[in-house]
Amino acid sequence: MTGDNTTLLRKSFRATFPLIFISTIAGVILSILAPYGTGRLPLFWRMIYWIGLCIAGGLGTLFYTGLQKKFQWSETLWLTAFGQSIGATAGVSVFIFGLAGQFTWIGTFITLFNIWVVGIVICGIGVLLNKNANVSETQEKTAQLYDRLPPKFRDADIYAITSEDHYVRVYTSLGEEMILMRLSDAVKEAEPLLGIQTHRSWWVAEKGVEAVSRKDGKMQVTLKDGVIAPVSRNGAKAVKSANWI
Repeated sequence: MTGDNTTLLRKSFRATFPLIFISTIAGVILSILAPYGTGRLPLFWRMIYWIGLCIAGGLGTLFYTGLQKKFQWSETLWLTAFGQSIGATAGVSVFIFGLAGQFTWIGTFITLFNIWVVGIVICGIGVLLNKNANVSETQEKTAQLYDRLPPKFRDADIYAITSEDHYVRVYTSLGEEMILMRLSDAVKEAEPLLGIQTHRSWWVAEKGVEAVSRKDGKMQVTLKDGVIAPVSRNGAKAVKSANWI
């Protein structure tokens, strides 16, 4: 298995494990409460039904979040909650209609609407719970280096910084920008962002890492925008110490 595939599997596991765990707990609780007439089912089948339902909704939410990150949709928290609720509704609907095997148009509409109402409430609560995390992320972006970037980059994630003659090139989630300054000064001004100087001419932010791999025996870091950052021997030690691989 290649380094890229291994990294992808680790990231996928980190993203899905909390969701599966929380969905399973929620499913067990619903199995015990047995709402919507499911109390007539044996406990085993209730658990299969509710845990499966919760996981299906969670995967639908995760799918939408993945699309949001891939296409870099800039949305408000509530629009994000709405999009997640649509994803959850789709996931739950596939599960329910797959079990039912038959449906009517009116019954389908009512079912979808009821599922969406529950989904938007749950996703809305999730947005509120994550609000503090988003505030912390915004505060992290108070690195002094942002003051040197044009206004359009103020809400971007810094992926990496590389030196080019007397300039540094700053790679961000919204594009690149050249700044007249030394790499060492740019790295200092990037604090408190977490990152590693992977090479004498490269500094890579932790948020910018898409994958770590090897090519021709040399380690390299692929940024989320597809740019390849080289890794020196000392940089490789730092990358391993930071558990990027």
